[in-house]
Amino acid sequence: MVFVLPPREKVGYLDPEIAGEGQKVILSDGDQVSWSPPPAKPVMPDMSQIKAIQRYFNRTGHAVWPAWLYHPTEEPRLVKNANEAAELGVCYRQATMDEKGRYGRDHVWDWKDDSQWRPTPHGVVKFDPKKPGTGKTYIPEAPNPVHAQNDLLAMLVPAVAAAVASSLKATGPGAPANIDPNDWDAFLKFQAWQKANQVVQEVAKAPAPDASDAHPDPAGAVLNALQEAAGEGAETDERESWLAEAERKGLKVDKRWSTERIKAEVLKAA
Repeated sequence: MVFVLPPREKVGYLDPEIAGEGQKVILSDGDQVSWSPPPAKPVMPDMSQIKAIQRYFNRTGHAVWPAWLYHPTEEPRLVKNANEAAELGVCYRQATMDEKGRYGRDHVWDWKDDSQWRPTPHGVVKFDPKKPGTGKTYIPEAPNPVHAQNDLLAMLVPAVAAAVASSLKATGPGAPANIDPNDWDAFLKFQAWQKANQVVQEVAKAPAPDASDAHPDPAGAVLNALQEAAGEGAETDERESWLAEAERKGLKVDKRWSTERIKAEVLKAA
């Protein structure tokens, strides 16, 4: 069955008494008072009713303090009240009639002639990536692989040189009888530093690592190169030292002899 909306003349009209039903309240003595329903509560929660943050709502006026003051050479300062600002020669006062007409403000900042503190920064503040501030997103640039490798070498060379010097002192030949032990230790340290420095020069001349490498490991490569060179240098220096000692004792050394054989012959002759 299809519903058909009846014409207006058949519907009639709404009686005002019926339309106003519920809008009035009849008391026991017969008096009628108007009644209005309570306002609908919003779906969004009212944050102003939270006691911890009520002070941030329905505020009037302008809160001057605390305020930041800026100096051309010193760090900015946060002053908490007018007394701290007065110590720096700055105040927030009521504007004169001329200032009201010129700036349209009732209060203005003012400062002494000999004070360099101002309520606004001097020029454009340079961005400091170490202190980006609130709301700043700072993405540092990728480090230069050449600079990173040079910094790595500067850290590794002293450590490797010290390790090589200790190895030479422990496993190398002892100090000759006619040489001061302190001078001999200094000589071993110089040899270790010299070998490590040679590797540094070779690595520095090598091409920079490829930036497209997904897993670059310059630290491992440099450390291995230094350690290998240090080991080779220690072995070579040890053989040369024993050859010199054998020559001093007048021993005839066969070129086919190993370092251990030369060492044994020198000790036997001693």
